Parts: sequence; structure tokens; C-alpha cells
Amino acid sequence: MLVTVSPDLRSFVEEHGGSLYVRCGSNRCCRGVSFLGASVEPPASLDGYQMFRVEGVLVHALLPRALRPRQLQLTLEGRRRRHPVAPWDGCAFVV
Repeated sequence: MLVTVSPDLRSFVEEHGGSLYVRCGSNRCCRGVSFLGASVEPPASLDGYQMFRVEGVLVHALLPRALRPRQLQLTLEGRRRRHPVAPWDGCAFVV
């Protein structure tokens, strides 16, 4: 899996504790569709998370092997409320 981190996200993560948490989730209304969520807030438990460092950012990822993306481009979005995003091979979700 190729992982990249944008410079603005790198600064944002450093300001918020130095770690980024990425996990796979789904939407109740769209079964079979998976989304990647990214946050600087740690989950209750890190069980099952893989940890790696990318461009100075400590990334904790909980991704099922069957749904592992080829490319993960971690960026920062939003104008009023800046937040990390993790597009899945360039897309917002995977079916």
C-alpha cells in the first residue's frame, strides 16, 4: 500500500498530538459500501490497528485485508472545520 501525507495534514497532525487514526467503516443505508475515516482522536482501543510512520506522521490503520487500498492519500479538507480525509485509491468509498 502506497501512503502519502500532504504537508498541511502533516502540520495539522503535529498540532493535534502527532498521530492519525484511519479505519474502515460502513454506512447503515448503503450496505456493501465501505468508507475510510481519518481522525486525530484516538479510538477506545487500538486492538487490530497497524502502526507505521509516513513522512513524519504516525499512522494507525485498521483496514481489513480484503479491502486494503493500493493507494492511500491522506489530506486535510474543510475551510471552517479542518479535518483529515483518507481517499480510497482516489475515491471516497469502495463497493
